[in-house]
Amino acid sequence: MTVNDYLDSAALDELLEKWAAATNMIAVVLDDEGNFLSNKLGFSRNNIEAFSEDIEVDEVIVASIIGGPLDEDADEDVVEAAGQLLAMSIQNLMEASYRKSQHEEVMANFSSEIDGAAALIKELNAKSQGLKKIENKQNILALNASIEAARAGEAGRGFTVVAHEFGKMAHESGVINDSVQKTLHKLDVSIRALGEDI
Repeated sequence: MTVNDYLDSAALDELLEKWAAATNMIAVVLDDEGNFLSNKLGFSRNNIEAFSEDIEVDEVIVASIIGGPLDEDADEDVVEAAGQLLAMSIQNLMEASYRKSQHEEVMANFSSEIDGAAALIKELNAKSQGLKKIENKQNILALNASIEAARAGEAGRGFTVVAHEFGKMAHESGVINDSVQKTLHKLDVSIRALGEDI
């Protein structure tokens, strides 16, 4: 990420203009490669370079300020103090812009992850509905086995065992599926609430 990715250029230009009007000095901000990040406002390195300050973000030099007075008789201490004040102001602006950019990136990633989790919940709900269909089929098979066992009488005892086992499987599948559905519903509510908070 470069300084141009997060810098609020309009705020930087406004800050420089107000500082210039208040101090009767002029300054520009350059990126780490020497390209202008701010309006030049008639600035020329040849005639004004009384101070130079580096700007760091996360301990990395990302820009520098060069400037000086329009009046050749300006007090050096005043020029230096004004330059340092400007540097601190620009430092704060760039750090705030950088933090805001990082925050927006984190929130975008978080939002994307929430969307992904919501899609997975939807997919699991669909699969849970498939389990419900299997449970219904198991119940039908258990009922059919019970009917066949009743028709066959003593010879259909095997069908009775099968019917009983299919009935148990259907019941257990239903209990597990209901639990999964309730958990998915709670998860869905939580994910939606997170999405609304963003």
